[in-house]
Order: sequence, then structure tokens, then C-alpha cells
Amino acid sequence: MNAPVTTFHRFDALEDRLTEAPDRVALYADAGFAAMLTDRLDHLLKRPDMILSLDVFDTLLLRDNSAEVTRFVEFGAAMADVAQGAGVDVDADTAFLARHRGTRASYRTTRAVNGCREGSLSEIHRVASRLLVGDDRLTADFIAAELAAEQRRLTVNPALAAYVAEFKARGGRVALVSDMYMHRAQILTLLTGAGVDMDQVDLLISSADTKVTKGSGGIFPLVEEALGATPDQFVHLGDSFRGDVRQPRLRGWAAQFLPLSRTDVVARQADHKTTMADLSSRLGFAPKIAMPKG
Repeated sequence: MNAPVTTFHRFDALEDRLTEAPDRVALYADAGFAAMLTDRLDHLLKRPDMILSLDVFDTLLLRDNSAEVTRFVEFGAAMADVAQGAGVDVDADTAFLARHRGTRASYRTTRAVNGCREGSLSEIHRVASRLLVGDDRLTADFIAAELAAEQRRLTVNPALAAYVAEFKARGGRVALVSDMYMHRAQILTLLTGAGVDMDQVDLLISSADTKVTKGSGGIFPLVEEALGATPDQFVHLGDSFRGDVRQPRLRGWAAQFLPLSRTDVVARQADHKTTMADLSSRLGFAPKIAMPKG
């Protein structure tokens, strides 16, 4: 009988360095830290048949420290530009609210799979287009505008990109697994735009397509099936303890936690408060958008 997987986790030296980093992007670019990370991954990926699995956002792609709500406001402004370019008089706040309503509709009405619901960027902007212009005609342009705005706030993780290239060169396989409302093709656009060599990636899978998530544990069997592999072959990396560490370990995968730094969290929370106060002042109410988690 297998021993139960504990939920207790004591930070190791690698995780401590990340947690205390004043600049996470600079830390990943530091040769000494990159060597430390390489040694850890080489130790975990000790068999030639093992597979490297990575989270996408805040792992392989690093976000800046804007809050999610700040990015949503930017998306609203980009959507308003699209609408005005199509001859429809829409202001940025109205477009932001249409996207917000589209998000709530997408998560509430999507078909549940094994008890999980995940949003869809395509559905979000289909609803937003219908609210703003009465039909679907701006859906694709809204999506493109949002992806362009997202791209500007993303950089590739240099240490992980270098490790992926080296791991593939020695015959390894690589999977990218994302809990995200963006579909595979949309995430692919951001990865290639950031300079990720997708020839080095064997599988890219998103919960927007599967509806089951890392957080629920339901996506991991789908990754195994797609790659014809067993749980003991995987090492997964990511910044969410539940989705990237606890759940894969419960499945029998090895996992390495790559947490956000305290600096990241504090900066994102401060930005969230500033943007929410500004929205509340302009709109007369505060939309329900969660504070970034510590």
C-alpha cells in the first residue's frame, strides 16, 4: 500500500531564494541560480525516460507585477480601440464591463467535466461582442487585441528556456500544462511571441480545452494519456502549490515548487488595490475580481 502524500511542505534552499528575491526575473537570469536550478532538475530527471512538465504563466513565461484587474482594464481599452475602429462608439470602461460580464457568463454556463468548470477566452469575447455590437463580429479582433496586450507584459524565463533546450538535446520530452481560460492556440501565440521554440515542446495542453484542471488533479491523467507515459515518469514545475505541487504529487508525479517572491505578491496586491480604487471611483462600484494571492 502506498504511503499517503503529505500536504506539509518545508521550503528548500531553491524555494527560499525565489521567495526572498527582490527581482525574480533577474534571479532567473543569474548564472549561479540557473546552475542551482539545473542541478535540481538533473537530480529529479534522473532516468532517461522521464518527462519534464512545466506550468506556463509565471513559470516558463514570467509576468510583470501588474495585477490581473489592471490587465483587464488594459484589455478593455484595447477592445474599445477595436470597436471604434469598426465604427462603433464604445469607451474603455464599457468594454471592460462587457468583458467582465463575459467572464462571469463563461465560468457559470460552461459544461462541467468531472465537477470542474473552466472559462474560455473565446466565449468571453463572444459575449462581449454581442453586448457591445449585438453580434459576434468583433470576437476574433477582441481576442487578438487582448493577446497583444498580454504579450507586452510577458518575458520568457531564461533559466527554464535554456534547460528545456538542453533537456531536449539529450532526448527528453517536454510538456506544458496550463490552468487558464486561454485555449491552446491562444497560449501558443503568446509562447511563440515570447520566443519559445515550440519544436522543443511535445505537448501543450490547457484547461480551457479540457475543462479539467491542475488544481483539481483531473488534467494529469490526460497528459499521461497524450504522451503514453506513467505517473512515475513526470517531473512538474510551477508556481501554484495546489496545482503544481500537491495535486501532481497525489497523482504520483514528482514536482518542484517555483514560488512567486514576496516582492511579487506585495507589488501585485498594491497594484490591485490602486486599480480597484480607480475603477470604483469611475464606475461607482467595485467589480468582483479577486486580490492576488500570497
